[in-house]
Parts: sequence; C-alpha cells; structure tokens
Amino acid sequence: MLDLSDCILLGTITKLHGIHGQVILKLNNIELNNILDMESVFLEIDGLPVPFFVLEYSEKATNHLIIEFEYIHNESKAKELIDTKVFIHSSHLNKLPERYSDLTHIIGYTVIDKNAGRLGILKDIVDIHQNPLFCISCAEKELFIPANQEFILKIDTAKKNMWVELPEGLTDLS
Repeated sequence: MLDLSDCILLGTITKLHGIHGQVILKLNNIELNNILDMESVFLEIDGLPVPFFVLEYSEKATNHLIIEFEYIHNESKAKELIDTKVFIHSSHLNKLPERYSDLTHIIGYTVIDKNAGRLGILKDIVDIHQNPLFCISCAEKELFIPANQEFILKIDTAKKNMWVELPEGLTDLS
C-alpha cells in the first residue's frame, strides 16, 4: 500500500464541470507550472489512497483545474468525488515552487538535516530577491539557510517535516 507521506496534497475536488464526469480541482498552494507529471493521482477514499489515472486536465482559473479521470464518464460517478482530497507523488512536482508566495505552506515544518539531525522549526521565509532564506527557530537562536532546492531531500506534508542536506559548516553560521 502507498504511504501518503511520500505524497503532497494537490488539492480538493470542489464541484462538477459539465455532465461528462469532469470535475474542478482547487489547488492547495501549488501552481500548475510546478506539476511535472500528472498521469496519475491518488484520491483519499475512506481514508485510503486510491490511484486514479488522469486522461486530461487544463487550467480553469488561478488555482483551479478541470480534470477528467479514466472510468469516470458521467455526472453521477463524478458527484461521488466531490470534497475528496487529491494527492500527487512528491516526485511529480518541482521540489520547491519558484515563487516565494508558494513556499508559505511549509512554515511550521520541522527541519531535519541529514547529518546534523533536527535543526528546529521553520519559522518564516525571508523574501530576498533571487535568494529567499528559510528562518529556522532552533534553541535560543535563529538559523538562516538558503531556500535552495538542491539542499532539500524530502518534504513530508503528512508529518510536517522537511529533510535537508546542508553543506558542512552552514549550520554554524548565525
């Protein structure tokens, strides 16, 4: 069985679109251009991730997609999916969204370095042009590290953890 900790909440199905089984997906802090691959997604049904193949999707408006799933071809089947959470495997998304405003969903996550262990809680993201910084609250000080996708190993939205591998000595700076 798939572990949802490897997935990211893409959004929630909010309503129907037409009478041929298409639905509207409201995106959760993710932009369409950050989705690398969306051939399949996982819908949370009765608390379990169920794979669904995507036949076609298009942008309806900002933060809203029209999606057509395989085997969902009528209004009655599509109605059953309303208010269902949709997840996508983290490998199908860019590791970090390009725009600063898209990073705010990870504020409050615990930051864990591969070598140094738990660093602290991501308190804020400092928006410096072309070089945003993660502000991590650790012990009695704040640690600032570059919000560079090369440092991020994994983001676990279910457990609210972000694993990083920072260059040696970076955590010694304050």
